[in-house]
Order: sequence, then structure tokens, then C-alpha cells
Amino acid sequence: MISSLDTLWNKITTEIQADGSSKNKASSKIFLSSITPAAIEGDHLVMEAANDFCRDLAEKRYADVITRILSGEKPALKYRLVTKTGRPAAGKPQQPTIPAIRTDDEPLKSAKTVPARYDGMFNSKYSFDSFVVGKSNQFAYAVCQAVAKNPGSLHNPVFIYSGVGLGKTHLIQAIGQELLKNNPKAKIAYLSSEVFTNEFIDSLKDKKAEAFRSKYRKIDLLLIDDVQFFAGKEQTQEEFFHTFNELFQQKKQIVLTSDSAPSKIQRGGESLEERLASRFGMGVVVDIQPPDLEMRAAIFKKFASQSMVEVSDEIIMYMAQNVVSHIRDLEGAFNSVLAFAGIMRKPVSKDMVDQVLKDVLRENAGGKISIPWIQKRVAEFYDISESELTGKRRSQNLVLPRQVAMRLCQIFTDASLNQIGDKFGGRDHTTVMHACDKVNRKLKQEKAFAEEFERVRRFVDPDKQ
Repeated sequence: MISSLDTLWNKITTEIQADGSSKNKASSKIFLSSITPAAIEGDHLVMEAANDFCRDLAEKRYADVITRILSGEKPALKYRLVTKTGRPAAGKPQQPTIPAIRTDDEPLKSAKTVPARYDGMFNSKYSFDSFVVGKSNQFAYAVCQAVAKNPGSLHNPVFIYSGVGLGKTHLIQAIGQELLKNNPKAKIAYLSSEVFTNEFIDSLKDKKAEAFRSKYRKIDLLLIDDVQFFAGKEQTQEEFFHTFNELFQQKKQIVLTSDSAPSKIQRGGESLEERLASRFGMGVVVDIQPPDLEMRAAIFKKFASQSMVEVSDEIIMYMAQNVVSHIRDLEGAFNSVLAFAGIMRKPVSKDMVDQVLKDVLRENAGGKISIPWIQKRVAEFYDISESELTGKRRSQNLVLPRQVAMRLCQIFTDASLNQIGDKFGGRDHTTVMHACDKVNRKLKQEKAFAEEFERVRRFVDPDKQ
């Protein structure tokens, strides 16, 4: 008699966990966290992988283990591994670059014949097909796909927030490009909040406010990047409030990105108007977390595939374990290694990775994260400099990140309060103690801050769940 799905899965995972060698430790972690049992269909055990890399790794490393266990069933079973996303593999031809704003009288053409008319252009590489999906961004990806298929009818507005370089811009551009593929006559506006602000100011100066309003209130899809820069700009917020309401009433799709949740937006001590923050949060609000180990491995694998370069799984895994920054930095790190390998005409090796990426590899000797690493990552998360983080200024946008960084140093390192204080501009232990106590109180009292702190913690070390 065939075992139950849970029993079969327990047999497989127990066997894989039994191999505790350092060589297989990372790959077994990826298998256990990214492969899930789906069903027993006929004589097959169906398993789902988070992405193509995880599927390929499972096939390469654990096919024998899985086959041996399934063959012991009566009757014997086979297995089938599928990806959850069901998306095409990497290497699909990319679409041509598309203008940032399109109208009915502007047919879809190649970027060679149609120049960008406003603040930029859709980047052809920012498509749904090229987006690597993992646990940290799966919900955001699914929401954006749904919006592209049925704009204005299901999720409206959509508000995506995350730290820098985690895929917000990729997803928002993917929506626009997908909608244009489905409806070449769609009226789409894609721009940053800064461009919207500058255009609005120019319209007032040139006495063309009515033309400005008409331009943005008669479109099918409005995509605005980095709406945190609206904070403190009263007239711009007033104008955008009415634009938002007009589009929403017409059931036109609105998608926004930011570095913070709507209620937490602050720039230079200025907050977003409450009524606008309320509008931003009235639809679907999704955040994107830093990529975990398996997702970083999948990203490196995709980079290798797109570059048509052979990089072994061992090197992919080594880079994924040690380069834990945001996706832009992952791409930069990979390109640096690739360039070095091309110049030196040598295959990519662990020693080469160490040599080229000595300044970006995680400072994580013996599994312990260093204070400088925490400072670097926290500063990056909050978009401030490391000197501001450790300096003497006490402006509102610096004090909280500094306190968060001190508390994370207490969590992740064995340093004393005096040692932590010394790394933060020579502060004494009472200052560090006060900072950690304040963070702990806020964690208990403010749910929004607790969620923010968890995002920062994962940004410092995505592998510590």
C-alpha cells in the first residue's frame, strides 16, 4: 500500500537531512525550504519547486534519493518536479523598448522609430518572464500579474514597497509592458514622483495647469515610482490627490511604489498627508523582502543563463551564500566576476570570486555578522550614509535607524554595549542601552514598526529566519 503524501515527504526529507556534509548543507537547505509536496497523482509523486534553479538543483542532487525511496513503495512510484510559477525558462526573446507614455494616436512601434516623450522608457528586460520569483516576492509578483491581466477591476490601487534594489521598478514596468502586449492602444503613464512634481510646477509657471490635468486624468494605467518624494510637497500632493480620485472613480488602474508603507512615508522629517496615505493604502499593499538563499542562487543562475556563461552550481551556491545584498548588487557582483573571467580568459572559480568580490562578500566569519556589516546594511535600507548613521546629528530621519542598528548589533554580535557605542561615534554604553530599550518598547507597542524592524533584520541577514 502506498504511503500518504506526508509520510512519503517525511521519508525523503529525513534522508536528505541525514547528509550533514558542508558540501551539501547549502543545497539541502534550498531543497527543504523551496520544494514542497503537491500530490500523489496516479503512479507519480508531484513536487513543486519555488523556481527553475531549485527544480534543477533538486533533479541534479537528489534524484537518486527520491527515486530510491519511491521505488520502495508498493506499487513503486515515480516523481515529477514542476515550478510553482509555471513560467517559461530564461532565454525567451525580449520585447522591444517601449515609450513611457502612450496615447491612442501613438501606435506601438519599435524604440528605434518612437523616442521617449517624457521621463524615460520601459526597460525591455523588466518583464514578468525575467523576474525571479521566491518567497520574498511571490505575493507582489502574483498581484502585479493579476493587475496586468485585469487592470482596474480587481486590485486598485496597488502599493508596492521595499528597500532599494529589490524589484519594485521591475514589477511596475512589467505591468506596463504586459498591458501594452495585451492592448497596444492602452493609454499608459509611467514616471517618478519627482517628474510628476516638476511637470506640475512647470504647468503652473507656464499657466498650463488644465493641460497637465487632462494629460494624467485621461489614461488607463498610471504607474508612479518612489511616491515617498511627495512628502512635504503640499501643492503637488493636492494635485495628485485629485488625479488619484479621478482615475479611481473611472476605475482606471493605479500602481505606486515606495520605500515605506503608506502610513510610514517620511522624507526630511516631512510626512505624507493623511488623506493621501489613506488613499494609497485602500487597495492592496504588498512589500518585497530581501532575497533569501535559494532566491539569490536562482538569480545568479538566471544571470549566467542570460549571459550564456557556464558557471557551476558550486560557484553559484558560494556566491549566493556570501553576497547577500539587494538584487542590483547581485547583478553588479556577477558582472564583475564575469568581466574578470573574460579578461583573464579563465573559468569562474571560488578563488576568482574571492579576489574580485573581496569588498562585497559578507563579513561573516564563523557565522557571526560584524558591526560594520550591520551599519552598512542598515544605512542602505534607510537610504542614508554610514557617516550619518554613526555621526552626531539627531534629526528624525537618523535617530531611529541608528537605534535600530545598535539593537541589531546587540542581537547579532557578541560585542559589549561599550564596544557597540565606540563603533557609533564614541557613544557610551548608556546611550546604546537607551537605544536598545527604546527599540524593544516600540516593537511591543507598534505593529508597523515591528514589521519594519523584521524587514531590516532580514536585510542584514536574509538567512536568519
